[in-house]
Amino acid sequence: MATRMKPSRVKYKYVEEVERLDYYVPGGYHPVMLGDEFCSDRYKIAHKLGFGRSATTWLAEDTTGKDHRLVALKISTTESVDRRTSTHEMEILLRLAKAESSNLPGKTMVQNLLDSFTISGPNGTHRCLVTDVARLNINEVKEYPYHRLLHLSPARAIATQLVLGVQFIHSQGIVHGDLHPGNILLQLPPDTRNMTHEQLRARGIDEPAKELVVREDGSPLDPGVPHELVIPIWLGIDGDKVTLEDALITIADFGESFDPQEAKQYTCHTPLLLAPPESRFITDAGGHPNLRDEPLSFPADIWTLACTIWDIFGCRPPFESFPVTQDEVTIEHVEMLGKLPDRWWNEWKERSNWFDEDGRKNVKDNLRRWYGNTHRDWDVRFDEYIREPRERHGFDGGGGDGFSWHDKDDVGSGTEQTGDDR
Repeated sequence: MATRMKPSRVKYKYVEEVERLDYYVPGGYHPVMLGDEFCSDRYKIAHKLGFGRSATTWLAEDTTGKDHRLVALKISTTESVDRRTSTHEMEILLRLAKAESSNLPGKTMVQNLLDSFTISGPNGTHRCLVTDVARLNINEVKEYPYHRLLHLSPARAIATQLVLGVQFIHSQGIVHGDLHPGNILLQLPPDTRNMTHEQLRARGIDEPAKELVVREDGSPLDPGVPHELVIPIWLGIDGDKVTLEDALITIADFGESFDPQEAKQYTCHTPLLLAPPESRFITDAGGHPNLRDEPLSFPADIWTLACTIWDIFGCRPPFESFPVTQDEVTIEHVEMLGKLPDRWWNEWKERSNWFDEDGRKNVKDNLRRWYGNTHRDWDVRFDEYIREPRERHGFDGGGGDGFSWHDKDDVGSGTEQTGDDR
C-alpha cells in the first residue's frame, strides 16, 4: 500500500524561508544535515538549494575524481516514490537523455540527469536524482527589480531557448505537463560550473545559515525531524542585471510529464492562472474524465509555453485574476482571446453571468459591484503589461537591439486566435 504523507500536528517555532516542518513525517521529507554523505559516500551535502512539496534539493560535492564538482541532489518524499512520481521523472529524463538530437539543439536546454539512487531513512524510502546545479528560476530572477522586467536581449534569448527545448521534448513524444517560469532555470555561469564548494565560497558565497528546530511544547524532536534547518543558498542575480551571457536556461521538473500515446492525462497540475482552458472542461465536477473531450496533450504545453513567454517579456503574467478560481480564469481567457470553442463554451454553465452568447462582455447587474463591463482584450493587456512598462523603464531595446514593437493592427483579434483546432 502506498505511503500517504499526513502533515504533523506538532507545532514548531516558526522559521522563515524553509520547507514545512510538518512534512517531516512518514511519507514525507528525508532529514538532511550539512556534511551528510549519500550513495556510498560519493555525494557530500554542502548547502541547500531549495524545496517544494515533493522534495528538497541540495548542493552536494561529487567526491569521485580529483575535482569534487558540485551537483544538485533532489531527494523526493516517500509519498512521491510510492506514487511513482519521482521514478517517473527519472524515466522521462533518461528517455530524453538517450534521444538522438543531431538536428535539435533544444536537447541542451533539458535538465541533465547525472545519477539516481534510493535511500532509506526514518520517514521511508526516497528517490534521489542528481543533476547539474542551476542558478535560480525565472520567477526568482524577476522578483528583485521592482518593475519585474528583463532586458530585451536576454529575454529574447531565454524565449528562443525555451521554444527550442519544448520542440525537442515534443519531438520525443513527451508532454512536459508543467511549463511555467518556476520550472525554467538559469544555468550557472560557465566559469563556475566545475567549481568546488571551497572555490565557490572564495567568490563570496556565504556560509550556510542554520536555524534550530524547536517544538513549541518543548518536547524532544521525533526521529524523522532534523534538529536544524538550512536557509537555501542564493546563487542568483537580479533581473535587471541579467545579460545575454547569463541567459542560458535549463527546463526542469518533469514530474508531471507524460507520453500521450502511453497514458491518458485528464488532470493538470500547472498553476491555475497558467493552465490551458481545456484542463477545466476535460473533467466533470467530481474530477472524472469527460469522455466527450480529448485528454491533455501537446496543445496544453503550447498554451503554457505562450503564457511563459509573455511573462518573460512582460512585467506581469497574461492572466492574474483574484481570487484565483476557475470562473475568474475563464473570464480572463474570454476577455483576452474571445469566445471559447463551442464544445467548451456550452460546458460553461455560468457564462451568462458575464458574457452574452457571442462572447461580448455583458455582466449581470447584480455582479457589477465586483466585475466591470470593460473588455480587457489582448491589445489592452499587451500595452499595460509589456509595451508601456518596457518603454517607461527603458527596456524596449531602442538602444541598439534593432527591435521595435509591432503596431496593434498586426495583432489578430481574439476570435482569430482561439478556435476549435487549438
